[in-house]
Amino acid sequence: MKKPLLVRKENGELEAFDASKFVHSLHRSGASDKAITGALKIVRSELHQGMPTNLIYKNSYDYLRSVEKPVAMRYSLKRAVLDLGPSGFPFEDFVGEIFKAKGFKVETGVMMQGSCVEHEVDLLAINDKKCLIGEVKFHNELGMKSDLKVALYVNSRVEDIKKYRQERGERAIDEGWLITNTKFSKAAVHYANCKGLKVLSWTYPRYGNLQDLIEETKIHPITALASLSRNEKNQLLQSKIVLCRNITENEKALRSVGVSGPKLKRVLEEGKMLCENRI
Repeated sequence: MKKPLLVRKENGELEAFDASKFVHSLHRSGASDKAITGALKIVRSELHQGMPTNLIYKNSYDYLRSVEKPVAMRYSLKRAVLDLGPSGFPFEDFVGEIFKAKGFKVETGVMMQGSCVEHEVDLLAINDKKCLIGEVKFHNELGMKSDLKVALYVNSRVEDIKKYRQERGERAIDEGWLITNTKFSKAAVHYANCKGLKVLSWTYPRYGNLQDLIEETKIHPITALASLSRNEKNQLLQSKIVLCRNITENEKALRSVGVSGPKLKRVLEEGKMLCENRI
């Protein structure tokens, strides 16, 4: 029997290379059948035992960038969010922008009194129907997970705040949320579902996950733009230009980091493509 070809995940674990999973990710990014065939051919030609999945990603991204650049931007979205970490732009603010786009009034880093102690809450989101609070966990490595102890800790804070507001007849907290840019452990998800704590990660729940919400609300980070260099992206982030919509009508910001001429037009068009979901 042929030995399965194992690849090394971001967390160091080995798993069998799943071509169907790889093809699905390309389909979701909008790749054409021709691009998918080409990417799969390149990846298979490079595959070897223990090959890191981030190298598989790099090879396929480089190929997509050369043949279907708009698709490469969507394919890179998960890592584009990861790249916000070193920028000083808090992930909770990025999540806050998503909730704003969903019609909520949002505050981040809010001090809220609980029945026992005061808590700093990452996210407070209110609309006519709901009042929710959220804990936002950013991981700077894709292999990291938010585990059971995080879910236990967050739920206890939510319950403490809920109790305080109930005792004083203040507007109730309808939902507590735990949000991460990577994944949850199975135990964390099981506990959260048991306790009624909403959990949101890159791929959980199956529908309405973080990736879905970014695409639905069009809140894309500039780190997804394929035509910008890493240095140009970092300069824009340092100037608090974080979202694609911040530059679609702001040539001045791009010129300030040395982007001009045909490249300027390409970047603006890429930004519009992402913001308008024209990919």
